[in-house]
Amino acid sequence: MVSDSHACGSRGEPGSPSERAARLLQRLAAEYEAACRGLAQAACDYSRQALVEAHLQVVTACQAELSQLLGEEQALILIKMCLAEVDQRLAFEEGGGAVAPGERPST
Repeated sequence: MVSDSHACGSRGEPGSPSERAARLLQRLAAEYEAACRGLAQAACDYSRQALVEAHLQVVTACQAELSQLLGEEQALILIKMCLAEVDQRLAFEEGGGAVAPGERPST
């Protein structure tokens, strides 16, 4: 399991703060989506629960790193938008449509 704030892997990476923030948001979205998909599976399997928890630990580490990079308020705004986009895409997929990662469902 992931246990430290280096889980997102952007510390020490080259690039501007905005590039690092973009990479962190992409990672956060991917981990959040993986956790949501794990939760959507049939209930109470311990290994599935451990996997979801590991994904959520990475989400938390990315959030902490984004807060340090951008400030807490700006980070939370971006994270909220990012997670809403993932939720919208997942909801659209459940309704029978499919959207590639990073694309918005047509409404």
